[in-house]
Amino acid sequence: MGIMADLDEETQAHSKRVQSLAVAIGERMGLTSAELKELNLGAYIHDIGKKFIPETILKKKAPLTPQEWEIIEMHPKRGYSLVEALGLSDAVKGIVLGHHLWADGQGGYPQELVGLKPSLLTQITTVADVFDAMISHRAYRQGLGIAAAMDHLKSNSGTRFNIEVVAVFEAEVYPSLRISG
Repeated sequence: MGIMADLDEETQAHSKRVQSLAVAIGERMGLTSAELKELNLGAYIHDIGKKFIPETILKKKAPLTPQEWEIIEMHPKRGYSLVEALGLSDAVKGIVLGHHLWADGQGGYPQELVGLKPSLLTQITTVADVFDAMISHRAYRQGLGIAAAMDHLKSNSGTRFNIEVVAVFEAEVYPSLRISG
């Protein structure tokens, strides 16, 4: 998709992996074809707002400063503005805006949305996003093993992550990752 073309290769590759994981979860959860279509697009472009973050911050090898974190935390809102201007659906806009919100609505960002529970499609994307981010090597750290990432999802299930989404991921998607990875 053309709107992703000017993102760095690492973000594009991450977005494709998140898309694949999210759709696999959604299929196993029995989402309709219309929901899967929305999830497919939303998961792929969830980080589109990162195109507004300076590369010096995205590729920084040292810990981010509080001011740099503020810039990072703006990417969901910046992405939302972009997809809204493109006329994309409310479901896709919700994924882009809410993919860093906790499933229980009690944490995450954007801060002004804390207290609202994200949609199921957004919660599926969040699980896929966090899992892939944790197992991927980044400029500032090595990736974790897939078992450690799965343990993180399970230990935060019911707060940060949707219990049902994590259960489906663990039972039906994760086993194929352990075999191939």
